Amino acid sequence: MNDSKWKIPKTWYDRIVDWLSLGFLAASGFYLWANWQAIPKEIPTHYGFGGQPDAWGDRSSCVVLLVIGVVMCLMMWGIEQLPMIWNTGVTVTEENRVRVYRILKNLLVTIRFVIAAIFAWMPVCSARSQPLGGWFMPLVMLLVFGPIVVCLVQLYRKK
Repeated sequence: MNDSKWKIPKTWYDRIVDWLSLGFLAASGFYLWANWQAIPKEIPTHYGFGGQPDAWGDRSSCVVLLVIGVVMCLMMWGIEQLPMIWNTGVTVTEENRVRVYRILKNLLVTIRFVIAAIFAWMPVCSARSQPLGGWFMPLVMLLVFGPIVVCLVQLYRKK
């Protein structure tokens, strides 16, 4: 198998989103570290659909959220490196291979960015014992499913 066939060069978009994702998670981690003593012993550990806390627990749970975000982003990054395992949903030919894999890589990079933003924001809200807000869940749904819809439209549109 030709390995260069699977190489998808990084674009400026990939690089910017990589740095932003890393920056969000690092900033959240730094916030938790710098404010650890000021974080209450009991913080919100779960939020209802309206963004209001509905369960409480130990402050270490905000670190768990951050770790989950980092692990998810690392897994997404790993998947980005293996385009040969992607389920494209369309028939990949030599003529459309570059286009299809570029569209899917953009989707993966975007979803990873959204995951990083979500899992950077939630621990900070929990640490501050503040609600996520009624806007949080609809925005998350839009930011997750919006790029998927755009990707599907791009994949199935004939050029």
